[in-house]
Amino acid sequence: MKILLIFILVSSTIFSQSEILIFGGSNFSTIKYNNTDLSNQIDITPRNGSTFGIEYRFSKIIIGASFTQRGSKLKQNSTMNIGGVDYEIEIGGHEVYDYASTNILYPISMNKKIDVLGGLQIGSSLGGTSFTKLSLTEFNSSQSDEIDMKPEDFSLDAGLLFGIDYMLNHRFGLRASYYQGFTNVRDTLKNSLNFKNNTLNLSAIINLKGIRKKSNHQEQVTKVETRSSLILPLKSMEIKIIGRAGSDIDTQSRIAIEYGLRDEITIGISNSNHLNTFDYFLRTNYPNKLIKRFGFPINLVYHSIFSTQMDKPLIIDELDRLKFLQQLIIEYNIKSNIRFRVCPTYLHKNIADTKLEPKGYPWDMWFLETGLDWFLKSNIEIYGSLIQQMTDTDISQGSQSALRAGLQYYFKTISIDLSITNLYHLHGTAIIDDIGINNYSENFRIGFQINKMFN
Repeated sequence: MKILLIFILVSSTIFSQSEILIFGGSNFSTIKYNNTDLSNQIDITPRNGSTFGIEYRFSKIIIGASFTQRGSKLKQNSTMNIGGVDYEIEIGGHEVYDYASTNILYPISMNKKIDVLGGLQIGSSLGGTSFTKLSLTEFNSSQSDEIDMKPEDFSLDAGLLFGIDYMLNHRFGLRASYYQGFTNVRDTLKNSLNFKNNTLNLSAIINLKGIRKKSNHQEQVTKVETRSSLILPLKSMEIKIIGRAGSDIDTQSRIAIEYGLRDEITIGISNSNHLNTFDYFLRTNYPNKLIKRFGFPINLVYHSIFSTQMDKPLIIDELDRLKFLQQLIIEYNIKSNIRFRVCPTYLHKNIADTKLEPKGYPWDMWFLETGLDWFLKSNIEIYGSLIQQMTDTDISQGSQSALRAGLQYYFKTISIDLSITNLYHLHGTAIIDDIGINNYSENFRIGFQINKMFN
């Protein structure tokens, strides 16, 4: 009877005030060889992956299940003897490991918004893929291969998980966590050739408790306006003159005209000097009507761009010159003067239907942009953003991320923008060229922009 009473008391303490949370985000994962000499010989860099899952949060512990991608990018320079002649080669590629994972965490509450987490995560393999590319550096020639790895090739992945949760309000939050694997990844390799997983994760958290009913939470939540600054008022027009200059490229320029077609729709056209590129674009915050009934404190804008590069040399036909971009801009006002942005972006380069190598041509890529806007004063805004390539392809070269930061000053119907970035071009679909495909240097450039509104 005493044991039963103790069990009931402990259970009521642990399982009271439980909550269900869902989470999803991006992993930056690497591997560490057991043989340190291998780690020194091979250039190992993080690979982007995804994670999403669900957690059941009790008052004392957190139990969760998730789909987790780990892996790494590897590169090694060597030589190959062909016909008695040594040629410089580069062996590169990446591996992706998919896991069904479970975790148990112990939260330590620092205040109402911040929790520090620590615990254990275990993953069972769902298989993976291995991509290898051999390049003859002197001749700009390469050969690639991709194989599927089966779950039986992998060991159970177990390790420690540490993190921190920051709740923006009672429903939405952010998490940063680090996983240190303690078990060998591959089940088919000797210990001296084996390795362990290390993963940094950044995720968004949604608390499902109270979604179907009005929350009794007493904490004041910042009100988010349904109209985004990206949507122009009805029948208003804005002209934008944009430039970007750097020490290692020609000056880039762009002029754009936008028009408020309806209260929730803005259309526009622009021209940039790179390959005489014309962008035709549409933005709408109509998706807000779909989420307004749930009372989510976010603003959604759908952005679509169709580009044609008039001076681009043709390979197949006129469709070589076409690209299109689809983007969902998610805005959340953390405070009345601070706005957080997340922008998943899909971009397709070259609409011509071909069978040219490398595999995947024409090219489809996903990117993720995250940013923060801070209104220092009512007419002064400081902003920053990070764009990350989320899909690995055998045509990817150079940097896979880009930074942009700047300051915008408003007076009456005119705004002036000064920025610094490692991006090159200004046309709307330039991301796939700047950080997706071409091997540009990562030098920073200065940008300027002048906007004039006509009501």
